[in-house]
Amino acid sequence: MTDREYLKDVAKRILLPSVADAADRFYNRKDYITTDQVGYKLTEMEALLRPLWGIAPLLKEDDLTVSQDGVDVSVGALYRDIMLKGTGDHGDFLFSKYSSRSEEDFSNQAITEIAAYCIALYLAPEVLWEPYSDSERRTVGEWIKKWSIFALRHSWENNHYWFPIISVTALERLGIDCGDLNDIMDHALSFLDSMYVGDGWYQDGVFGRFDYYLAWSNHLYPLLWSMIAEGTRFYDAGRAAEYRKRTERFVPYYLHCFDTDGSCPPMGRSLSYRFAESAIFAAAALAGCRIPYGAARRALIKNVSYFDNGLNLPDGLMKPGYRYPSPSLAESYTSEGGSLWCAKTFIALCLGEDHPFWSAPGEALPIEKGKYTVFPESEKIVMPLSGNPENGVTLYNNTAHYFQGVFGHTFNDMASFYSKFAYNSRSGFGISTADRTSLDNMVALVTPDRTMVSHRRSFSDLGHDGNVLSSRHTPFSNDPDSSVETKLLILDGTVHVRAHKIILSRRYAIREGGFSVSYPDDGVIFDGNRVVEDGVTSVVETVSSCGHIYRVEFHTPERHLLAPQSAYPVYETPDLEPGTYYIASSFYFGPAESEELPELSLDGSVVTVRFRGMTERLVLS
Repeated sequence: MTDREYLKDVAKRILLPSVADAADRFYNRKDYITTDQVGYKLTEMEALLRPLWGIAPLLKEDDLTVSQDGVDVSVGALYRDIMLKGTGDHGDFLFSKYSSRSEEDFSNQAITEIAAYCIALYLAPEVLWEPYSDSERRTVGEWIKKWSIFALRHSWENNHYWFPIISVTALERLGIDCGDLNDIMDHALSFLDSMYVGDGWYQDGVFGRFDYYLAWSNHLYPLLWSMIAEGTRFYDAGRAAEYRKRTERFVPYYLHCFDTDGSCPPMGRSLSYRFAESAIFAAAALAGCRIPYGAARRALIKNVSYFDNGLNLPDGLMKPGYRYPSPSLAESYTSEGGSLWCAKTFIALCLGEDHPFWSAPGEALPIEKGKYTVFPESEKIVMPLSGNPENGVTLYNNTAHYFQGVFGHTFNDMASFYSKFAYNSRSGFGISTADRTSLDNMVALVTPDRTMVSHRRSFSDLGHDGNVLSSRHTPFSNDPDSSVETKLLILDGTVHVRAHKIILSRRYAIREGGFSVSYPDDGVIFDGNRVVEDGVTSVVETVSSCGHIYRVEFHTPERHLLAPQSAYPVYETPDLEPGTYYIASSFYFGPAESEELPELSLDGSVVTVRFRGMTERLVLS
């Protein structure tokens, strides 16, 4: 089986059961349990339309059928009928039946799914559009036009602008005049351009919001839009060329994210979209970007395989979660069908078997060639990747966070998704609950009554000197005089040192965790400052000016990305009086037989690190 044949097989196995289930719920008015925060109708649209990212390329090659009420029906005919009912005057079937509750919320959430349909019309018009009569085209087209223009004029100010831009452009390509949109289109495109940081990097709204959306949204959408826009009044050849250059500049760094098994360091929100993270390679190839096709293909196929081999799909359906179904990991905007944005990667099937993406000689991924520590080209982004074939790829985070001075979108646990010191492809991480803060790769202050535990929600990037990253954060907003200044020294893969100068204005204990270990059974070993499972260990060793003990901390079940059960080693100090304290810890995650930690010593505010003949002094002043 070729790589393309494999990807096509995965697409059918994941998408066709989902289409059948979503259509059954649509026609028979069956409710969803895990719903989008905007409502049931948006949940319905997500489940129905997100598969189209992969279904449309398949429809160009195969006559797809699914079973409905015991009868095999054409997928193309099914979608044509669903869209007529969903956009016409059909009572309970109408997608926008309850839109008057909040037209702005409805349009913005609906446009994410409308855009998927519009892209599908661009990819497979002969199946999804041309069979309609003129009156049917007017019905569907006018409804999409109304909500696309409304969403364009009221868009949330982040990558979301791309959805109405793509939708109105696709309509124009079909011959539907959307009127005078020049001013708002110019505004939207200019805003999106303003989010470009440089050197291949975009921010998603406010600076600090960096995650894997960058790859499969901020890069993917402009490439697709440029292709759809060509031949329409909205096309901008200069912009299209610039978008390709930006992607070409980003891909070399991004390839370093992929581990030997195809996984990436999970970080940021919407992780339930799984292998959507490799869709950038498909879009880049479609747009004609000059990227290393052999390595890009290898990353995409291995990434899809990582999830394909690890997924447990009840009834064949992909539910919210990461390596297993777990709705508790999902954000409030992720519904039962929301996970199907993974289908974006299947646009690679638009590339024929003879395309260089498929035919180029294979090329090893950076992690398969040996160890590395690489920084982004942009000096504004301090998010280095340290790869080691023994313990995976670690992203050290000195820039990304979601809380920029305002407690904004409370989607789930944005602090854990964005603000930890390190994220590793094989360790994963856990998220917090209301009464249990996730402190793997995190330092915290704990109130004496143990009712409040801080997190590094937002922080200041103080820059880096080589492999030493400096940052500062205020643990509790109601105590601005207590602070944590950190110097993080990257040594080798997961091996690193975190040294803190902690100023306390009140009485607190200090607690800090290492990498988490997920486990599928009860064979895990807890041994003081380490957790061991199936030959993999996570360990922390600490020196401090205030005394400390070691113990093991657990996540609430089903709150870890990789398995329902998980634990990590921590140190904890006694309750400390107001004052200044110095603490340094070394961390390791990987095979137990390869465990190697640096030697640490603390002299006042100076931490001395000795590792493999190297000596480094971290001055905490």
